[in-house]
Amino acid sequence: MSDNFREVMRDALVLVTGVVLVTSTIWLPVGDDTGVSGAILILGMVSAGTALWAMSSASRSSHWAHVTLGAMLALSPVVLAFPAGLIAADMFALVGGVIIAAMGVLGVLDSARAAASSSTLVASSKQVRARVAR
Repeated sequence: MSDNFREVMRDALVLVTGVVLVTSTIWLPVGDDTGVSGAILILGMVSAGTALWAMSSASRSSHWAHVTLGAMLALSPVVLAFPAGLIAADMFALVGGVIIAAMGVLGVLDSARAAASSSTLVASSKQVRARVAR
């Protein structure tokens, strides 16, 4: 598989995850707690937006955005102190955050690997001069 195809697939998975998070706020049983559904809704929308940004540009900073957003989403039940009994909302936030963060980490690792392989010394200047002289 080409690197570009893998990157598009990672971004598509982040987009789908963000859309699922946004649409899940319609039916998640959170009662009258708008803070829980609001956090999932906003972080899902931002995740879907960063996925679209990543698909439309050659920027590698989108990988770090996915890592950050995924961590925020996965930690949101603890940081925002979701009320007890909202297991479904906790699981959506945790699983969605882990998926988004994992895709970001994979993107960062692929970018680092590509940068390392492009800076590899192919031939020394003596070897190049010897080949040209022949």
